Parts: sequence; C-alpha cells; structure tokens
Amino acid sequence: MTQSKRVFSPWLLPLAALLFFVSNTVASEPAIPTDKALHASFSLVISMAAYDFYRKNTSLTDNQARLAALASTLAIGAAKEISDEEFDWGDMAANGLGASVGIMIRF
Repeated sequence: MTQSKRVFSPWLLPLAALLFFVSNTVASEPAIPTDKALHASFSLVISMAAYDFYRKNTSLTDNQARLAALASTLAIGAAKEISDEEFDWGDMAANGLGASVGIMIRF
C-alpha cells in the first residue's frame, strides 16, 4: 500500500490564523509591514517552485531538493537586497521565513 503525501502540514492553518490576528491587532500600523509580507509570500512561492523543479528535473533526493530550494530562494532574495540601495536584514528574515514555510508545505 502506498503512503499518500500530505499537501500541507496541520500546523499551517493555526499559524496563518495567528499571523492574521497579530497583523490586525494594531489598526494604525500593521504588525507585519506590507513589504515584509511580500518578501515572505514571494519567497514561499519561489521555494515551492524550486523544490518541484529540483525533484522533477534532477537526481537529488528529497532532502537535497529541499536544501537546494531553500538555498536558491535565499540567494535570489540576497541578490534582490544587494541590488537595493540599502541591504535590509528584515527583508532577508522575511525571505527566510517564507522559504522555510514553502519547504515545510512540501514536506
């Protein structure tokens, strides 16, 4: 009997609800700035796409594909930050969070 692969982890929905709640607690200034949310969102999508690419088009194992996708996503984020006028470590943290969540979703 083959084991089916989970599409998303059971902790993802509570985490999303918590982030939504925290982002709406301060009406005048959002807890998660739009720029950081965009960095995390794009990194999430890029890491998922990179993982799928590495698994389907290379001979990497599952864990190697995860690591390669994470490294690729962070490299893209770092290249973007280097091209900006000022390197923002907060943006890189958001990139790391988004990339990590994307890899975990593919777990």
